[in-house]
Amino acid sequence: MTTEAIFPGLDELAARIEDGASLAIPPDYSNVPLAATAALIRRNARNLNLVAVPTSGMQTDLLIGAGCVASLEAAAVSLGEFGPAPRFTDAIRHGALVMRDSTCPAIHAALQAAEKGVPFMALRGVIGSDLIGRRPDWTVIDNPFGDNDPILLLPALRPDVALFHARRADRAGNVWLGRRRELVTMAHAARRTLVTV
Repeated sequence: MTTEAIFPGLDELAARIEDGASLAIPPDYSNVPLAATAALIRRNARNLNLVAVPTSGMQTDLLIGAGCVASLEAAAVSLGEFGPAPRFTDAIRHGALVMRDSTCPAIHAALQAAEKGVPFMALRGVIGSDLIGRRPDWTVIDNPFGDNDPILLLPALRPDVALFHARRADRAGNVWLGRRRELVTMAHAARRTLVTV
């Protein structure tokens, strides 16, 4: 394999994310690849199905504003102290994208199921909220090891691509992530991982 195949330019990297792909992206506090986001916008990407791990902000807002996003699964989208994400808010108000509301633990658990190669993961904390009624892909069952003990089952979440930034990588494609464990989970759960360095 040539070095060019391991280390493509930004436009080539963006071309590897096909229109219609499910794309896992990190939260604003964790290695957001804004240069790759700009490359996706330049190439006029369409119908991306974003999975915010577990929240997002500027990256999602830019992609929505550029018309790149068909759907979004997230626990939240916000620009933090700068207020609501305007393109996200406008898209929700006008029905311009499909929104799959989730929670931080639910997104992490569903990605961990894919990471572990199991079809679902159990979670308890969402039970009692109205969110379950909005997610037909989530199932509540009685705990098989207890009586009258409901538990929520979340299907494994296996994105087509995980995309994030890292401080270092070597010629063999090893990537140094530091303490950002959500990036490890994203990389393990996704079919392919693309990283800017």
